[in-house]
Order: sequence, then C-alpha cells, then structure tokens
Amino acid sequence: MSRQRPWIAYVGPVAFPEGGAAARRILGNAKALFGAGYDVVVLSGQRPDERGAQFDVAPGIRCVSTNERDAEHLPKALRYVRYALMGARSRQWLEAQADLPDAVILYSGYSPYLLQFTGWARRMGVPLLFDAVEWYAAPNRLRFLASPYLWNTEIAMRVLIPRLDSVIAISSALEGYYHAKGLPVGRVPPLFDTDEITATDPDPDGRLRLAYSGSPGRKDLIDIVIEGVLERDAGRGRIVLDIAGVTEDELRRRPPLQRRGGTIPKALRAHGQVSHARSAEIVGGADFTVFLRAVNRVSTHGFPTKFVESLALGTPVIANLTSDLADHLRDGETGLECTEPTAPTLGLVLDRALALDADARVTMRRAARAEAERAFAVQAHVATLGELINTAVSIANNKGTKT
Repeated sequence: MSRQRPWIAYVGPVAFPEGGAAARRILGNAKALFGAGYDVVVLSGQRPDERGAQFDVAPGIRCVSTNERDAEHLPKALRYVRYALMGARSRQWLEAQADLPDAVILYSGYSPYLLQFTGWARRMGVPLLFDAVEWYAAPNRLRFLASPYLWNTEIAMRVLIPRLDSVIAISSALEGYYHAKGLPVGRVPPLFDTDEITATDPDPDGRLRLAYSGSPGRKDLIDIVIEGVLERDAGRGRIVLDIAGVTEDELRRRPPLQRRGGTIPKALRAHGQVSHARSAEIVGGADFTVFLRAVNRVSTHGFPTKFVESLALGTPVIANLTSDLADHLRDGETGLECTEPTAPTLGLVLDRALALDADARVTMRRAARAEAERAFAVQAHVATLGELINTAVSIANNKGTKT
C-alpha cells in the first residue's frame, strides 16, 4: 500500500477481516476514511494465517496481524497477565515505521490498549481516538465484582477514554456521554458498502418467512421470539423462522422446545454456524428479520449490526425499539415495531405481518433499502469521519509536536 496518502492506524485485538460484527464495523469505517482521503492499516490482534502477516483487504486498506491474542490456550490467571500487556506489539509495530500515522483509532482492547497507546500518542503528537461501540454491564453487583473484564471496561469508559482526543460513537447514548465529557464526538452507526450488498426480492411460497442471524448470548431474547412464532403458527404451516447461528442440538435445548418435548417443529429451521455470505442469503430471502432485546445499558449504548445488514438487504425488521432504532424503524414502512419484548406482543405483530399482501411487502422492502442507503451507507459518513480526524489532529497539535 502506497504511503503517498496520509494514513490512519486502526488498532484492536479483533480478527480482521473475518471477525464478525467487529470486523465489519472496522471495515466500514476504514472505507469511509479512505473516502475522506486516508489509507488505513488495520493492526489486528489475530495471529498471521495463510495470507501472511500483512495483506491488502480493499483499495487503500491493509491488514497487519500482530498476534496479540496468543494466550488463549493458557490457564485463566496467565491469560489475565498476558491480557494486561496486550497492545504492546501493535505499538511497537507503529514505532518501527518510517512515517507515523496521522491518527490512531483504538477499537476494543480497553484499558490494556489505552495504557499502551495514550502516553505514546501524546509523546509522538499522534491523535488518538476510540471507536466506542458498546458498554457492557453485569446483571448485578456481585457479578460485576467477580469480573476483572468488567472492571477493565468501566475504567476505560469512565476514566481513560475521556483523556483521548476524540471518540467515534456508534449510538446517540455514547455520543451524549462523551460529548458531556468535553470530547469531540462523531456518531457513526454500523456501515455497509452499497456496491457489495444488494437487495433482491425473494420468491414467495405462501408462508411468512422470518429470519434470525447471530449468536443470541445475553443480548437477543431468542426464546421469546421462538415462543411467539410457535404460539402464533400453532402447527398450521403459516410461518417459518430460519435461525442462523444456532445448531439443531442447541435449538432443542432452548426452553420453548424443552417444554414441547425437545422436538423441532416445522416452523423452525436451525442452520448452525454459517458464513457471513450464507447468513446474508438467509436474511435476504426472508420477509422480515426478527429480534428482541431487553432495554438496558448494553442495548441502549450499542447498535445492532444485524439491523443495518437486514435493511441493506432490503429485508424489513421486526424488533422492539432500543438504541437509536426509533430513528430508522418506522412502523409499517421499514419494519414493524414490537412495543414490548414479550411473546404475546410479538404474536400480535406477526398477525399484522401475515395480513400484508405481496405489494405491501415489496413496498416495505424498497423502503428498508432506501433507509439503509440514507443512514448506513459508507459514503454517507465520509464527511463525519474526515471532520473528526481533522479536529483530532488539531487537538493533538496543540498538545505537542510530533517527533
């Protein structure tokens, strides 16, 4: 990659470019930065693979693997020690370059990476930004006290990040928090490349086809979705829910199926772990994607990538309103709002979806794609990121001179 253009280092412990939502977040922002006039080097904490330690990902975007995550096989205590030192190899790689980057953006890594880079960036006069995409929380105080990882993130979010030059915020909640701390903030939701993701119209088969894609974990209330679908379909073959990210064995162990003897009804299809391309096929072939989330600090401060990708594929969304979804999920236009994350409420929404004729569904698909292009396309956020970098450069120049 040529150094004729100014360049930015995007640094974090995540795998790239095949690292799930985190990698897609970085890639989307990197493409916007390229549009703003910067080349981007993503310093990924993954170990080198068959592509080597360095390889090009897209025009002006290169991945460098620094092998920060080399302690996954160690006992927990040793992993914690190694984790505390993460970021050093990425910093050392930057120090070895003939030309320093015009800015460094940290993604995840939290306190270890921040401690490695904050003082160094100040000494070098390099602007340091943080890409804030979430704010984890424990369900109770005891769980918080038992989790060093959560201590680390709280220290980072409340103490270390406010000392940086700027923040890229994925949500209005994070934007407001860091703006109140006196930092320049640019709000950038998950982005997609309009040249790479296209919308298609699925062939109708007489059923309401729903899709869920992801690893439910603690974020998504997948059991409520399953319960709502099974209650509303009641074996009549009117609804099918395709679930990507959950195997059949995992699905059988979910409470809604355990209450029904552990068998998988025809209304449910589990696809297991699939590639991102296959996930896009499943989502793009559905009438709606559906997910529900509890309203808490995690869902308020984050932004669901699956929402953006669904609209980009032209598939309207059924969801309750968390984060900034109210700005984009317009009931009856780009999706259907589930006012409460409960199975009975979801059932009423599914009744509305079942009542839509073919023309109404096509109209919603067009509106979903149009909203994605307006709000989440890479090109729509080039100016925001470019201006934020310029502001961070000015702040860093006032703090010291690059050596």
